[in-house]
Amino acid sequence: MKKRQREAILISFLNEKEKYKKLGKYIVQLIQDDPSSPKESLHTIIYRIKDELRLIEKINRLNEELEAGVPLIMEKNYQARVGDLLGVRIICLRLSDVEKVEAYIKLLSEENILSFVKGPDQKRSFILPVNPVDSIPDDIDLRYSGYSSIHYQMELGENSDASPGLKGLLFELQLRTILEEAWSEIDHKYRYMRSRIGVNLPEHIHMGFYNLSAYLQVAALQAEYLCRLAEAHSLIKIPEVKGKAAIPCGDKIHSIAIEKDETCRKLSASEIETNLEEILGVKVTLRTLIYIEKRLGELNLEETQGKTLQQLFVKNRLLEFKTIFQEFFNIEPFVNAKERNIDVINALNFAIFYELQGKRVAQEGLRVVLRWRKDRSIC
Repeated sequence: MKKRQREAILISFLNEKEKYKKLGKYIVQLIQDDPSSPKESLHTIIYRIKDELRLIEKINRLNEELEAGVPLIMEKNYQARVGDLLGVRIICLRLSDVEKVEAYIKLLSEENILSFVKGPDQKRSFILPVNPVDSIPDDIDLRYSGYSSIHYQMELGENSDASPGLKGLLFELQLRTILEEAWSEIDHKYRYMRSRIGVNLPEHIHMGFYNLSAYLQVAALQAEYLCRLAEAHSLIKIPEVKGKAAIPCGDKIHSIAIEKDETCRKLSASEIETNLEEILGVKVTLRTLIYIEKRLGELNLEETQGKTLQQLFVKNRLLEFKTIFQEFFNIEPFVNAKERNIDVINALNFAIFYELQGKRVAQEGLRVVLRWRKDRSIC
């Protein structure tokens, strides 16, 4: 690359970096603040902006690999041709957490909040074709030969509430386990960076780092297996609670009075969808239905046994919710299509707090949430 071309790209990127920083912060907050995100599966969410020198190195490499007749990557097109100027990384504790986050990202895409441009590209991930409860067959090669992560090339969708200046910017979303992250950080600092600056490491050191990744793959499988055992144990063990028997319901343990002979039953997603349409007159997304189903399952069944959405959303509670909502936004809830799902979630949590904690706590809690929403929209 000629000096003038390199300078033009670097000057352009320096002027654009602030946009990518805002986009990175937006995506991290989007996932962290979304009530329906699988927070129990998220360990860390971080972002980074590509280093300027690494950008030039990558463009030089990509231009060398281009087929004849394909335009070179230049100052006018590098943002559309280099998809990882911004990288957002989601780190999970467990292998099964990765699958849950993948499903969540897909739901965001289906709602056109995020949009897939390319991927997912599974780059030698620790997710092996082995069930964690099974032993590893002899014919599976655990030797590892490189970078580890699941990558998506993405951009914001039309239904995102980000500022227009952030839409159209490409970014890379990386999804990995905490063990993959550990290996990547160690390998990057002690092997990759030395090789990159010309240090000729002997082959046995390279192989040692690859073998380390294989050990961590086995550790990841063992960790998943132990986590499943711990979860299963919490369901099997049934303690006595002052004359009541604790019985499993879904993935929880709930105390139910034996003499009442009540059954543990959760509303199905289709029932939730039908009830919400009848009560609120709106249709919510699958992502919101999953959140509501989970939220209802977290209720103390001893206090709310038999309660339905109709009983939670009694007329006076719904009227109070609408009144407080209008104090902040000067419109009725559920009217704005882009905000409808979060309106429903806020209404549900208000009704639950009203049921379990009383009117005053529910009202103040709602005001805190709506004040935060309003402040965030202004920013």
